[in-house]
Parts: sequence; C-alpha cells; structure tokens
Amino acid sequence: MTGSYVSSREKARTEGRDPEKPRRSGLSDRQLAAAMAAPAAVLIIVFAFYPFAMAAWNSFNDVDINTGAASWAGLGNYVAIFSSPETVASIGRSVVWTVANLVLQVVLGVGVALLLNAGLRFQGLARGLVLFPYMVPAIVVALIFRFMFNDVTGLINYLLQTIGLIDAPVSWLSDPSTLLGTVIVVNVWKYTPFFVIIVLARLQTIPRELYEAVSVDGGGARHRFSTVTVPAIVPVVLAGALLRTIWTAYDFDLPFLLSNGGGPDRAAVTVPLEIRSLAFDAQSIGQASALAVCTAILLTGAAYFYLRSYRRAERASG
Repeated sequence: MTGSYVSSREKARTEGRDPEKPRRSGLSDRQLAAAMAAPAAVLIIVFAFYPFAMAAWNSFNDVDINTGAASWAGLGNYVAIFSSPETVASIGRSVVWTVANLVLQVVLGVGVALLLNAGLRFQGLARGLVLFPYMVPAIVVALIFRFMFNDVTGLINYLLQTIGLIDAPVSWLSDPSTLLGTVIVVNVWKYTPFFVIIVLARLQTIPRELYEAVSVDGGGARHRFSTVTVPAIVPVVLAGALLRTIWTAYDFDLPFLLSNGGGPDRAAVTVPLEIRSLAFDAQSIGQASALAVCTAILLTGAAYFYLRSYRRAERASG
C-alpha cells in the first residue's frame, strides 16, 4: 500500500503536477467559466442584442403594426423624427428630465450619506427610513403623490397655504408649467436612496488613519473632506451616475403614471413616452425604432464619458 502511494507521488512529479493535489477530471477552468457564463450570455443575446438588432432593422423600414410586413424606407424614419417638432421637444424634455434628476439625486444622496455617516443619534433608524422610498413600487408612489398633489384635496397645497408660501391651490399635475418639475421632484424622492446606499457603503470603508494623518498635518474638517472623502467617493458617484443616467433616460412608469400619459400640452412627454406614442398611437414602428436607436447611441456616448472619468478618478484616488 505504501509502495503504491509512493509510486503515485513519483508519477505525479514526473507529470509536473503537485503530488499533494488530486488529479482533476472533467472540464478545465476555461471550459467551466464558459459553461457558467453561457446562461447569462444567452439571456443577454435574447433580451438585449436581438431586440436592439430588430429595432435597428425596423428603423430603416416602414413596418405594418398588424402584419409585421416591412418595406425599405432608408433614412426616412430618422428624417421624420428630427423634422417633427413634437419629437424634438420630447428629446429636449428628456435632457432636462435626466440632467435635473441626476444632479439633484447626486447632491442629495451624497449629503444624506454624509449625515448618516456622522455618528448622529438614531442613525440606524434613519438609515432604514431613508431606504424606504427606493423599495416602494412605482405604481404605489404614483398613487400616493397623485393624491398629495391634488389641487383640491391634496396635502401639499394645504401645507404650503398654511405656512403662507402660496395664496391659492396650485394645479401641480395638470398645469403644463409645473407638471414636469413635479414629476422630477417625485422621481428624486424615490431614487435618491440609491446614491445614499452606494456612497454610505464607500464612506464606511475609508480607513480612519487617513483622516488622522490629515489632522496630524494640521488639516481641518474642510481639508479632510476635500483630500480624503471626495477622492474616495468620486469613483462610486460616477459609477452610480452612469447607471442612473441610463435608467432615468429610459424611465417610463413614473412620468406616464403621474402625468396620465403625458399631461396637457404633452408637458411631461419624454423620449420613452414619445416612443410609445409613435409605436402605438401613430402606429409608426419605424419612427419609434429610429428614436430608440438614436437614444441608445447617445447613452452609449454618455457611458463612454463616464467610464473614462471613472478610470481617471480611480487612478487619482489610488
């Protein structure tokens, strides 16, 4: 028995293997990795690449919504969407919608995360309450805020009139001048916790020694914030901003539900709502696809910018 064990060890050495490690059978590391990644790759192809390829193809065709029959249109659909004042206006609203949401969510998210990391009383309870909006379904959020912003029975008008900020009720969700801003406020309330979560997680990983080193060198609270906290959280904020930019640009549910499909004068019709209108109201699959493709290209450019900025921030903080 001992001779057999010794001979197997000698054989392992002659084969260049570690005699203490058992021989592995079956798939190699590369084959195992490919097998584990295959289901995700199939899902990405089916639910991402294939729909985008179909949208790109449809954007160059006039597609019958009933039969699916397509006739070549070339660049006609792209010319049509950029010649339409309504579609161009929806693109402008989407830019305002995305930028306003992103700026407010980043500023509020970072501010709240800094407060929750400051060691205040009831900090654990506050963290739980801050995460609450992010967990509420969009349909529930829309129902709650449609009631709160009601111009007759809404709580918002009552409170603002009570403290004297307004003299008469405001039609927050039916006035074109206030509709988009109101929807932005609701969206910021719901999704600011996303930035709170990721920034707070990063703040809790910063070594205390870095702050102590700055203090030893004579730096105050402002200097500690600018030299330690900011470089540490910038990469996280950029990564979160990339995700939120894409998600916000394609956000459909809250604008649609709060504005009842776009609101008066199409005041809350952003690109996702315009794509729906082109596809199902105007029954122009080709123009809807062209607008979707243009949006995807713009967001790809934004993603490239974010990733470059992220890499620079990582090198700076490392």
